[in-house]
Amino acid sequence: MNNVVKSSELSQLFCDFNSVIQSNIVNMLCRKRKKDFTRNRNMNFYSIIYYFIFRNRTTTNADLTHFYSSIDKFERRISKQALNKAIKKLNPNVFTYLINQFVSIYYASSLPKKYRDYLLIAEDGTYMEIPYNVYNINDFQFCMNQHVHDIFDVKKVQSKAGGLYDVTNGLFIDFSLKPAPYSETPLAFAHLYRTKKILKNQKIIYLADRYYGSAEIISHLEFLKYNYVIRGKSNFYKKQVALMQSDDEWIEVEIDDKWLKRFRFSLEAKELRKEKPIFKIRVIKRTYKYTDINHDIHCENLIYFTNLSEEEFSADEVIELYSKRWDIEISYKTMKTTQEIERHISSNGDVARNDIYAKVLFHNIVGVLRKEINHELEKRKTEKKYVVNITQLHVIVHEINFLNCMMYNLKEKIKRKIDNIMKIIDKIKVPVRPNRHYQRWGRVMMSAPSYRFRLDGRNNPKLKKIGSVLMTTFP
Repeated sequence: MNNVVKSSELSQLFCDFNSVIQSNIVNMLCRKRKKDFTRNRNMNFYSIIYYFIFRNRTTTNADLTHFYSSIDKFERRISKQALNKAIKKLNPNVFTYLINQFVSIYYASSLPKKYRDYLLIAEDGTYMEIPYNVYNINDFQFCMNQHVHDIFDVKKVQSKAGGLYDVTNGLFIDFSLKPAPYSETPLAFAHLYRTKKILKNQKIIYLADRYYGSAEIISHLEFLKYNYVIRGKSNFYKKQVALMQSDDEWIEVEIDDKWLKRFRFSLEAKELRKEKPIFKIRVIKRTYKYTDINHDIHCENLIYFTNLSEEEFSADEVIELYSKRWDIEISYKTMKTTQEIERHISSNGDVARNDIYAKVLFHNIVGVLRKEINHELEKRKTEKKYVVNITQLHVIVHEINFLNCMMYNLKEKIKRKIDNIMKIIDKIKVPVRPNRHYQRWGRVMMSAPSYRFRLDGRNNPKLKKIGSVLMTTFP
C-alpha cells in the first residue's frame, strides 16, 4: 500500500469516526438526564466531546480560546462558568463506547498491521490521580496500608486504570477506570470479554506481566483460542517448574476441585478445566545479568509462560516477543507526561473520568498515525533504526488543526495534512538505541547548573550531594 492510499484510508477512518461522534446514539449516551443536550447550543454534545479529546492547554480559558479559534467560531466562545455547567452533564460512558467504535472502524479497514500474521495485544494496569476532595475519596475509594488506616489519612485520590493495548498498531482496544482497591485481574477479564467480538477471527498473542499468569487467565485465553506470552512469577506452578530438565520445555498442570473453586471471573475457563483438567504450558527460563552503578554484578532468574510452539517461535524469539509488551508502558508514560492526562479541569469525579477517557481516545488517534510513520521508516534500508518522536507528533496534530478537519468532516484536508506529516518524517524522527546512550541518573556533576532549563527546553536533572560530589538523581 503506497502513502497516497494510506493517507486516504486514514482520512476515511477519521471521517467515519466523526460520523459516530455526531450520531444520535452518541447524543443519547452523552446524557445523564433526558433533558441534557436536547438543544443546539454553542457547546453542544459533540463539541464537548471534541473539546475533551483535543484539550491541551494549561488553563481552561486558554483551552476555550484555542478550541473556538480552531473551529473558526471564536465569536461564539462561551465562558468558563458555562463550560463548567456543560461538562458536568456529560456521561463518561460515552467515551467507552467511542473507544470501542474507533477500534471497530480501524480493524474493519485495511490499515491494521500484524507481527508474523498475529496481532500483539498487551494487558497492563496503572493508577491515575484524581482531584482531591471528600466526594472523590468516597467515589474512587482508597487502598489501606501502613500509612492509610481510614479516610482521614488519605492524601491522594487515585483510580485503578487498566487497558488492553494493540502493540502492533498503537491503540488501546479497551480501557477502564475503577476504584483504587480494584484488582487488575477482573479488569483483564472484562477487557477480554468486551473485545471478544472485535478480535473475532484474528490470530492473537496476548502479552502480560507477572500478575496475569494465573491458571484461570491462561484457561480463558485457551478458550478464546488466543496464544500468550506471560512473564511468570516464581511461585506459579513451582512444583512442575522444579521438575524441568532444561530451560525450555512443556509442563503439565492438573486443576483439581480445590483449585477450580478459585476460578471466579470466567465461567468458560471453569467449564473448560472441568472437561480437560490437565493443560500444558511451555516454560522458558533465562538468567539476566547486569552491573549496577557500583560495578556490582547481579543475576536475576526470569521465567516465561507461553503456548507458542517451538517450531514457530524459538525461546529467544518468545523473549523478544515479550519485550514488545513494553510499548504499553511507554503509552502510559506518554499519556501522563506528554498528554498530562492527570491534569483535570474540574474536581467533579465524572469530569475527571471524561478527562482521562478523552486523552486515551486522542492517544489512539495519534497512535495509528505514529505506527504508519514508523512503518514507513522501517521500510528504509538504513544502518540505524528510527522511529517518530511521539511528543513532537502530538504537538503537530494539535497545531495543524486536526480538530477542525475532523469536526467538519473535511476528508481531503485531513488527507493533505497526513501527507504533509509524512513529508517531514526526517524532521521528527529519533534513533532507536538498544541501550541508553548515556547515563542519566547517578552521573557526577562538577557543579550545579545556574539555570533551570537546558537549551532544548527540558528541566535540568535534580542533584543530590553524596559524600563530596554532586550526583544526578531520578526525578
